[in-house]
Amino acid sequence: MPIDVHFLARLFPALLEGAEVTVELAVLTMAICVVWGLVVALGQATRGPLGWAAGAYIQIVRNTPLLIQMYIVYFGLSLVGVPLSGFASGLLALCLQNGGYVAEIYRGGLQSVSARQYEAGRALGMRRWTLYRSVILPQVIARVIPPLANQGISITKDTSQVAAIAVMEIMKVAQVWVESSANTYDVFLAVGLIYLVLTSVISVGARVAERQLAFVS
Repeated sequence: MPIDVHFLARLFPALLEGAEVTVELAVLTMAICVVWGLVVALGQATRGPLGWAAGAYIQIVRNTPLLIQMYIVYFGLSLVGVPLSGFASGLLALCLQNGGYVAEIYRGGLQSVSARQYEAGRALGMRRWTLYRSVILPQVIARVIPPLANQGISITKDTSQVAAIAVMEIMKVAQVWVESSANTYDVFLAVGLIYLVLTSVISVGARVAERQLAFVS
């Protein structure tokens, strides 16, 4: 099937505007999840109600579809008098679900650290937070960069689902152009290329960060 170059020349500026929203959503989601996921993982590592609550949260958000969670946030909060914009609702839903996945990534990283290091820190009289900050977390962060990069790629692709609540990210822009031009092939080919570029940037950035941390350590 021949590609309409003139059509793509008109299409790409609109798609790039949508890509800006996609990148903004992805960056904000990943930045929030890096912190929120660590909080959940540390909570899950404790005993008692906090650990149970963290475990229940992870199971709920990981085992229900993102689109359903997005609808619950977007429409549910409006019903209780707390309306959010489509962008804010999409961001919240993305953070809630991916926070659970990132927490599991951190949990794996925490479990990969030898128990002897925990015991040695306690034997030296180190407080729990000091032990984690000075000894445990630097090792964990270096080890979780590859899976976090994979999660970042998943988040970037998952931002396409906010089109369902009328956020003008790249997929919603593509839908509008398909409806107005009926040129499905060229539109989604261009969208696929843009997503490929975005995810490739994440992959390359993660490799560079991994090498830098390996060099420092």
